[in-house]
Parts: sequence; structure tokens; C-alpha cells
Amino acid sequence: MMRKRITIKVNETRTFELESHEGGGYQWSIASNDENVTQVQIKRHKPAQDQSAATLGKSFPTLVEIKALAEGKSIILLEEKRAWEKDTKPLNTCRIYITINQ
Repeated sequence: MMRKRITIKVNETRTFELESHEGGGYQWSIASNDENVTQVQIKRHKPAQDQSAATLGKSFPTLVEIKALAEGKSIILLEEKRAWEKDTKPLNTCRIYITINQ
């Protein structure tokens, strides 16, 4: 499990990358988040190079964008798993502890 600690201000946005295994069918998703305090978006990273030149099955990092909506604390849990595997443990998890100041 990856752990991150972030301190940001209300209305500030922080973006970071997570290693992705999309080539194996895995995708990052939001397992839990307090939507009153933080807004989370997961975006597929677009490679700078021509897509046709990319190696088949290659995965690019996933971008996670967190926006602070209100003062307080939030814990976001992200999971990397295959959508069709309902009863299996995620390949990776990331827990983000966020403190939001005015």
C-alpha cells in the first residue's frame, strides 16, 4: 500500500502520478472519499509521443487530481484493479491523507 500526506488550501488543486498497469487490464478507481471536503478525478495520462510508436501493452502513469473544497481533513483511498474482478484484492492501493487549511 502506498501512502501520501498532503497539506493544501481551500480551492487549491494538487496533481500527481500513480504507476499504472493498464496493459494488464487494471484501472485506478476511487474506493472512498469525503466529497464534502475533497474532489478527486482520475485521468489517463496522454503520452507526448505519437501513440502509434508506443510499445504494444505499454502502460502510462495515471494522473490523480485532488481539489480541496472545504477546510478540514480527508482520507482518500484509491485502488488499482480489474473492473471484472469483483471478489479479488486490488493489485495496488494508495491512501492519501489530506489536511486542508484556509
